[in-house]
Amino acid sequence: MKVLAIDTSNQPLLVALADDHNIVGSFQTDKPKNHSVDLLPAVRHLLSEQGVFLSDIDQIAVAKGPGSFTGLRIGITVGKVLADTLKKPLYAISSLQALAKQVQLEKQEKAIVLAMFDARNDNVFAGAYLADKPVLEDGHYPIDEVLLLIAQMNEPVIVVGDGAHFEEKIEEELGRQPLTILSRDESLPTGVGLVNLVDDSTLVTDVANLTPAYLRKTQAELNWEQKQQGKPLDKPYVFEV
Repeated sequence: MKVLAIDTSNQPLLVALADDHNIVGSFQTDKPKNHSVDLLPAVRHLLSEQGVFLSDIDQIAVAKGPGSFTGLRIGITVGKVLADTLKKPLYAISSLQALAKQVQLEKQEKAIVLAMFDARNDNVFAGAYLADKPVLEDGHYPIDEVLLLIAQMNEPVIVVGDGAHFEEKIEEELGRQPLTILSRDESLPTGVGLVNLVDDSTLVTDVANLTPAYLRKTQAELNWEQKQQGKPLDKPYVFEV
């Protein structure tokens, strides 16, 4: 079973190819490039390198968010086009859960894995997992709220993602329990999490209407509501990709 995995949810760009849950090849970059320019050539290069045709792909897994709004739209759009064109099953998987699963498989430790992305202004996109159980649902939270909740669980913690951005605050709040803050390099997506979550994920049945999981309003929506004295849009500002 060959799975093509795509993650453009943040600055890193990942395209990975797996065969029976094992990553057999991948293309990764953490340079601030343009995902809209780099993604399709990365897919072509990876498949050519592995001697695989697009028609050989059995499933497509894409990180659905949260993360960079622009990055998410690019990855989701390419995943949708490939799935529709090739008539292949598409799975849209939480970017946070995929990163947490990657850590669980690599570390093999009994610990809460806290996956977080910096959402600015002391806010984060965060989700926390103990084994296969979410102990903090994916969401957009103040960092202090997240750390307070995790501290109350009194379990070993591994922080993956943008933990280094909040290192001092994390150590202050969670330093009384076994704590590991993974570096940026250690937090880069490899595709292992995405691929291994496919079996437990729900197939996207309405590919055309799949949208990213932004988990917070866009700046355009906030500006609209401010101009309209708090009146929300009748549908999300970004409702199609």
